[in-house]
Amino acid sequence: MTEEPTSGRARQLPVFHCPYCGDEELTPHEDGWRCGACLRAFSVRLIATGVQE
Repeated sequence: MTEEPTSGRARQLPVFHCPYCGDEELTPHEDGWRCGACLRAFSVRLIATGVQE
């Protein structure tokens, strides 16, 4: 399954837990994620993979 990028952005990948409280009750929110437990909204961005080219 391949999704086309929208407006120059890559597709949003799932996050498995909140980086603030550790809860797993996350829902997509605007350009990131919202935690249902602590009510914080956040985004995650991959900046490198550790693979040398």
